[in-house]
Amino acid sequence: MLRPIMISIAILMLSGCVFTKEKFHPVRYYDIGNPEAGKSPICLQVGLFSVIGAYRQDMIYRTEKNELERDQFNKWALTPDVLVRRYLKMSFLGESSKESGFAITGNILSFEADVLKKEVLFTLEYRITPQANPDDAVLEKTSTFKVMLDDSSPEAFARAMSRAVSDFTESLSSDLKKIPKR
Repeated sequence: MLRPIMISIAILMLSGCVFTKEKFHPVRYYDIGNPEAGKSPICLQVGLFSVIGAYRQDMIYRTEKNELERDQFNKWALTPDVLVRRYLKMSFLGESSKESGFAITGNILSFEADVLKKEVLFTLEYRITPQANPDDAVLEKTSTFKVMLDDSSPEAFARAMSRAVSDFTESLSSDLKKIPKR
């Protein structure tokens, strides 16, 4: 009597494993790309950036005003802080420059796609100091860059975020040109 019950349970368990397999979803990785060819003549040493909140490697979508959704199958190739730091290093002359310039550090406050507003949101706070005197801030600023999303696909998200980071780089370059030389 016990044997038929055990066999029935084993068959049910095995059939559940065989017939309810989830479809395999490969994880895809995205990048913000590289800046346009040609570095800015401004010397900028790029220091550390940190990421605040949920914005690690998964792509984050804002689906409601107060709701964030992680996309576990579409991720950034690197964490947003490393992506932004790399982009800035490729955009400006750095430590290899012979003239003294500026240094930047900062925090990334948002790196997300807002599905309702159909835009990406890149918000960061940063601090600019002279390379020679890192305790003397010449500019402290919090900025938000928004770029419209074509659709909510991860490819469109990456394209729009690339544009937002590029817009930040252009804004930063403009701000650096306004700082008087000491």
